[in-house]
Amino acid sequence: MIRRLRKKFVLLCMGVVVAVMVAVVALMNGLFLARANASLDGMLALLADNGGDFPAGDGEETPPAPRGPRQQDWGGVDVNSPETPFITRHFSVLLDESGDALDVNTDSIAAVSSEEAVLYAQRALDKADSGYLGVYRYRVAATDEGTLVVFLDASTQLTTARQFLVISGMVTLVVCLAVFLLALLFSGRAVRPIAQSVEKQRQFITDAGHELKTPLTIISANCEVLEMEMEKNEWLTGIEKQVARLRKLVNDLVALSRLDEGRPMGEEARFPLSDPVCDTALAFPAAAGRAGKSLRVEVEPGVFVTGDEAALRQLTAILVDNAVKYANAGGEAAVCLRGGRHPVLTVENDCRNVDELPLQRLFDRFYRFDPARTGDGSHGLGLSIARSIAETHRAALRAEKAGEGRIRMRVRL
Repeated sequence: MIRRLRKKFVLLCMGVVVAVMVAVVALMNGLFLARANASLDGMLALLADNGGDFPAGDGEETPPAPRGPRQQDWGGVDVNSPETPFITRHFSVLLDESGDALDVNTDSIAAVSSEEAVLYAQRALDKADSGYLGVYRYRVAATDEGTLVVFLDASTQLTTARQFLVISGMVTLVVCLAVFLLALLFSGRAVRPIAQSVEKQRQFITDAGHELKTPLTIISANCEVLEMEMEKNEWLTGIEKQVARLRKLVNDLVALSRLDEGRPMGEEARFPLSDPVCDTALAFPAAAGRAGKSLRVEVEPGVFVTGDEAALRQLTAILVDNAVKYANAGGEAAVCLRGGRHPVLTVENDCRNVDELPLQRLFDRFYRFDPARTGDGSHGLGLSIARSIAETHRAALRAEKAGEGRIRMRVRL
């Protein structure tokens, strides 16, 4: 139990850290890419406004134009810098209404020929007004002469974005690894108070169980002596029944305490589960018949599992007894075992109020759906023991609705 608690603590810490780091990295990379796109789109807008080239980009010795409202630092790039035309690789294509090229400008790029530029432009017309084609960011603009498609080499920005993503991803991995090691290191200290409380509770149950066994044994012996000295009567019979009930309660509490430690109740071995399930289930048809109910058993032969045979036999007995005991009058209980990589044992019965049952609470200790039912010989520990046995065998036991008016207990081994 403590080991599971430490594992959950570590997983919780890791889950929170991973979620936060992934969100931070995604936000940072998204903002970085959005900033890069804004810079590129600003440059493309300037090129489109000037027919696919920079102002005074024809090599004439003209002074830079004064900064206008659309020429001030497009996306953080000073477009009035005399170096900007020389560090920016771009090309443009003017297309007519039918998509044929009217003019191609590839003077500012060496990696793209005129024919390739036309193909890029025609592909861009089939896409959105702006976006990426390979490493080129493009923009489609309508002019009086036709449709102008301007392309800008974004390889530097994309490479920087990829490098930033790789670096941030590596930082995330390092941080997650560090948190994992720290959580693993300090998880024992974090759950130590809970472990001590659980250990004290377990020790109390074990000690109380041993202390109660002695007076119960004495009371039982005294009842036997009184029965020999005087005739058996209803008072002595009542005492014996209550002593037997208390002895069963003590044994169940001690068994639960032992199972909470995560230890099987006996030695583990590989054995055919079909035999104990069949033997255990076939011991209940008579009891079901006396109560006016029926029991159907379907067990697939040759189903092997690894575990404690006695414990799994007890688990089966608890589930079948529970199904027979709480099935509707005149109803049917069914036991089914199916093989495969993960064998499945199901026990179901008629239950008219299945829609009202809190199915997950059925495994709580001392839980009763109807608190008034206290005289049926049950303490509300059976399903708790069954789940603990299942957990010690790395199996999953759950309650589920099995159709209209039926409830099923399902064990996946």
